[in-house]
Amino acid sequence: MSKLKNYFEEKIVPNIDKFTNARYVKIIMDGFMGVSALTIGGSIFMLIRSLPLGDWYTNFLTSTGLVDILNFPVMITSDLISLYLVIALGYFTAKSFGKNPFSGAMISLGALLLLTPFETAAVLTDAVGAEVSGIVNNVLPVSSFGATGLFLAMIAGIAGARIYVWCLDKNIKIKMPASVPPNVSNMFETMIPAGLVFIIFMLIRIALSYTTYGTAQNLIYTLLQQPLTNVDGGFWGFVIYTLIGHILWLFGVHGTMVTYAAMAPIYNAMAMANLSAFAAGTACPYPEWNFLCYTLIGGVGSTLALNLLMLTRAKSSQFKTLGKLTIATSLFNINEPIMFGSPVIMNINLAIPFIACPMVNLFLSSLVTRIGLVAAPTGAAINTFMPFGFYQSLNNGSWTGVVWAIALVAIDLIIYYPFFKRQDSINLKNEIQLSEQEVVNE
Repeated sequence: MSKLKNYFEEKIVPNIDKFTNARYVKIIMDGFMGVSALTIGGSIFMLIRSLPLGDWYTNFLTSTGLVDILNFPVMITSDLISLYLVIALGYFTAKSFGKNPFSGAMISLGALLLLTPFETAAVLTDAVGAEVSGIVNNVLPVSSFGATGLFLAMIAGIAGARIYVWCLDKNIKIKMPASVPPNVSNMFETMIPAGLVFIIFMLIRIALSYTTYGTAQNLIYTLLQQPLTNVDGGFWGFVIYTLIGHILWLFGVHGTMVTYAAMAPIYNAMAMANLSAFAAGTACPYPEWNFLCYTLIGGVGSTLALNLLMLTRAKSSQFKTLGKLTIATSLFNINEPIMFGSPVIMNINLAIPFIACPMVNLFLSSLVTRIGLVAAPTGAAINTFMPFGFYQSLNNGSWTGVVWAIALVAIDLIIYYPFFKRQDSINLKNEIQLSEQEVVNE
């Protein structure tokens, strides 16, 4: 294990650090984190709507019209997420290069809107009730700014702001005297870069209109987002996402952040598609991507079971004390004290259950959901720090969520037990030896 540790620390960790600290990776992470406040705000209304109180509650929300009121904040979150993201990415791109972030955000927003068709297909009903379909002009289709537009928003957000930065670096701007107030000077400095960005993106829009794709949205979604979603966005994509994150954690690398940085576009596209389905009242299209409530019971590695074993079966003082100190946080899926206090990191005795439990939980959860024993996730975005039981029941809007979570903890207890017992025996032996040594020294 020591050789593997040295190899990982010398060869792998530096490359991981280099990747996560790369300029554009940080920009993308900051951008998605920047819009997370909106999804968190919308989640408050999701919580109210998805309370697992039974059919009477659902019927009450529907009959009173409250379901539409609660859906509206969710819709402006999920259906316009690309619009928020392009602003965030433009902001952080300009800021990363030391330029005015607000100007970068506005230019990027304009770049995306220039690529957006101002028309949409619609079905209208005339006075006698007959339906007429056609194209409505001079409107911005909301569908362009939902989950299907995330990749284009990323490209437009970074590219638009980057051209703006390049222009300023090359002094392609209107220079104002030093006596001019900064807000006025910035306005004139932005004029030429913004104009150049708009010309470039307008030419792209015109060029694409002569292709079979018609729009940038169709081009990027067809050639980039959809293929990546088909490969990484299904069940096996989430398996890879979970597995790599846990392996990295074993070596002391924050695997969750690394995998999120690498798969943020896919992860957020799946989450927004699920969220849109929840708002529309349709089935969750990517249920596995809402299975964090089952794979992270007690935190990464599903360590609530390990914590319970420490609390009830430990013989070593280390595990007894750690179990008491960490049970409260484990119930809210916060387990850093266990990760570093056990320790789980670089511990061959706990490595196997640490990876096995989330994988077993994931495969079993997918199975029972598919056969209908447990209600499928609704698609609502639920904060991962919700308490055990409440988190799972909110995730699928049913009592079956908490029952299944309890069953998974029981399974995890069985998986963790032999490895826990071995580590606890080692800890106890070390404590006895240390105590004997202290007696000898006295």
